[in-house]
Amino acid sequence: GNLNLASQVTGTLATGNGGTGATSFAAGKILQYKRTVLSSSVTRTGTSFASVMTDTITCSSTSTYLLVICTVNYRMNCNDNTSNPYGNIRLVATPSGGSKDTKADQGLYDINSAGATNVVRDYSGALSAYWNPNTTNQITIGMDNAMGAATGSMTIFGSNQTTNATAFNIFEVS
Repeated sequence: GNLNLASQVTGTLATGNGGTGATSFAAGKILQYKRTVLSSSVTRTGTSFASVMTDTITCSSTSTYLLVICTVNYRMNCNDNTSNPYGNIRLVATPSGGSKDTKADQGLYDINSAGATNVVRDYSGALSAYWNPNTTNQITIGMDNAMGAATGSMTIFGSNQTTNATAFNIFEVS
């Protein structure tokens, strides 16, 4: 038969097999959540990093962590028959009064099929980072991108082309 722990047992019970012994869980609690969606697509041909989108968050304590997940949908376009378009997407964080810090970096590369011109391919991916910013100053979270060569282009899709195609999910975690 079954034992009713509420009425048939007194005193302190040991932790059962597979249990944690915890009566409450404070660690890992989500303190804030923000979602930002890229509203309009951004096309880049330049080889210098430039901002695609940003959002800000202010942590409630110097001991909390940030978890940022950036989902991205993009198009690589090769506009000649002798090269391959390539570039990078970066997840960056800039604390107020501080300098920009790369938290995650994704290299993007498209192979020009058989020397064809105007090759277009669509991709999706994600970048994520988890860190303790150690500040209660405002932090700007951003996604930057750049082409590695000027022979192609990269379009980061916004909701004007595909609903919620590119977005930040920013969590402050205790």
